[in-house]
Order: sequence, then structure tokens, then C-alpha cells
Amino acid sequence: MQVIKHLLKPCLVLSLFLSMFVSEDIWAGSGLTGVFVSSKIRPYLEALEGFKNTSDRELLVLYLDENPELARHYLLKGELDAAVAIGPEAAKLIYSTKSPVAVRMVIMTLDIKKLLPNIDPCGIDLRLPISYQITRIAYRLGRNRSLAIIFNPEENSDITAAARLACKKNGLSFIPLPVTGTDEIMKKLRPEIKNIDILLFIPDSTVISEKIVTHLIKEAIFNGIAAVGYNHFFYETGALMAFTIDYKKTGADGARLLEEISKGRCRLLPPPVTEEWNSKVIKILRSKRPDRWKEIPGGAADDK
Repeated sequence: MQVIKHLLKPCLVLSLFLSMFVSEDIWAGSGLTGVFVSSKIRPYLEALEGFKNTSDRELLVLYLDENPELARHYLLKGELDAAVAIGPEAAKLIYSTKSPVAVRMVIMTLDIKKLLPNIDPCGIDLRLPISYQITRIAYRLGRNRSLAIIFNPEENSDITAAARLACKKNGLSFIPLPVTGTDEIMKKLRPEIKNIDILLFIPDSTVISEKIVTHLIKEAIFNGIAAVGYNHFFYETGALMAFTIDYKKTGADGARLLEEISKGRCRLLPPPVTEEWNSKVIKILRSKRPDRWKEIPGGAADDK
């Protein structure tokens, strides 16, 4: 018994000595961060690349579309210091699973608070604030114009309410075009088409297919309407402006945000974006409606 006491005594002293120099965060777990990816689609993989290139953490990457049970197993196992979700399915998993993981973050997900009600989530929401978009549109295209949004009121009535306020603040008139199905889109658009200067697209399940978007942009250009979209596809299809989310930077920003969250600073941030400007389209719009598009205050220098 005396031998055991003698052996234990130096071990206890060593443990106390080390605890003075090692932070509580390091002792909290294994130091392993789980990154849960909804699927291997390009935007998620780009965000993952940005996260991995920026983070200094030891990462365990798990794909839900390949093995959701393995992902759930690691959440329940208690070996992770943090859980990061890339995509909505992953977000639901890390917040619905009764896991001992204290630090959780979501990126690459649209309307996170709607997806996770009654939770105060941390991360980066893919929804670019409508007030920011309209402020930038007014700066680039000028005030005293009309802006229309085609939307399903069941999904986006709150977004369009905010759009109305933002338009008023920025000197634009707002034309809401509520639809409940794709068959209603042209019925609502045609009677207003001569009154619309700008057609702003927002993420909406009724106006989401590439076929519909392509048709609407062609219709807009033919009628001298400036289309504004929310990713590079809109730019390629003929939109005058596009707010394009940088997915790699979203992942990189997420890696930096995770360190803040680990220190107790939970935040929900908008995504990083670039504004794409289509010089060819403005020339077409001027030929269609020279009275409306002769002057563009915030356009590129070569558009003047």
C-alpha cells in the first residue's frame, strides 16, 4: 500500500503542475472538430475547401448522403469538441441530435432561423439581406425606378415586406408579384411589365427552375427591364447584376467564426458576396428603353 501511495504522489503533483499551463479548452475534449456535409455538391465542397484551408483544427469530415448513421454515431460518441454543419440536412442533424458537443455552427444554409426554430444558431446564413441588395441596386442603377419581385407569399412574405421598406428608403417604388404556382407567373407579370424597371430574383421554390429563370430574363431584356439575380447563373443567362456568393470564402469565414463561437461569441452572419455587372446587357436595355437607361449612376465606367 505504501508503494502505491509513493507512486501516486508524483503523478498527482505532475497533473497539478501541467494544469497550470494548459487551458481548460484543451482539457475539454479530444481537440477534434466534426464537419458534417449534407452532400457532395459543388457549393458545399467549395465551402469545405475554404474551411479546411483556413482552420488549424484537426478535422473529421463526414458526408450525410454516404453514411448518415456514422455521422450520428460521432455526434453521440462525445469525442468532438465542435460540430460544423455544411448544408441544411447537416444543420438539422447537429441540432436535433442529443449530443454532448457544446460548440455548434451552421454554414451554407438558407434561412437558418426558419430551419431551426426555437434555437439560437451560430454561423453564416446564405440569405443575403434584402435591404443590402436593394441599397446596392439603388446605388448602381439609380433612384426613382420601379422594382418588382415575383414570390410565393407562403415562403417569402416577410422578405417582400422588408423589400417594400428598403425600396421606400432608397427612393424606389415596389411592385410585388405574388404567385402560388408557376402557371401564375406570366399572368401576374404581363399586366405590369411596362411599369417595371428592375426585376429582382430571390430564392423561391416557385421561381427556381433554370427553365423559368431563363425565360423570365429573356422576357425582361426584350422589354427593357434590368434583371438582378443571386448567383452566377443569372449573370450568365443575361441578368444585368448578380450578387454571387463566394462559397470558398464562406467556408474560410466560417473557420474564423468558429474560433469566436468557441470563446462564447455566437453570431449569425450574412454570406460574402461579389457583384457581377453585365456591360453587354446595359447596351441592349438602352436600345429598348433609352429614356430609362441613358444614365446609370453606379454603372461601370465603360457603360457610360
